[in-house]
Amino acid sequence: MRTVLVTGYDDRTGQGYVVRTGPDRKDDGEPGTREVTHEGVTVLLTDGLALLLDDALAHRPVTRLGWAGPEVPLTLDDHTLLAWLNESVGGVITVSGAPGPDPRTA
Repeated sequence: MRTVLVTGYDDRTGQGYVVRTGPDRKDDGEPGTREVTHEGVTVLLTDGLALLLDDALAHRPVTRLGWAGPEVPLTLDDHTLLAWLNESVGGVITVSGAPGPDPRTA
């Protein structure tokens, strides 16, 4: 598993966000960040985005893989998390260590 670092800006909340996944993900007590774990996978997010993800996992645990679908269960694997950020949150600015094309949409 590679490390993915995503930065973005959520226009709805007016906040920037950062997401870190993979084995190099570290929470060194950085102010304004926290980990979210789901089905054994942990990601590190800024607080506002962590709240959105917690809410989505609890109340609407699905995301579209692209504008026209298909809809899939929301998990924290890199491809699905990037799809959720792009399709539900929006504002993705940079992706470092991107996992490449999602085999489900090929």
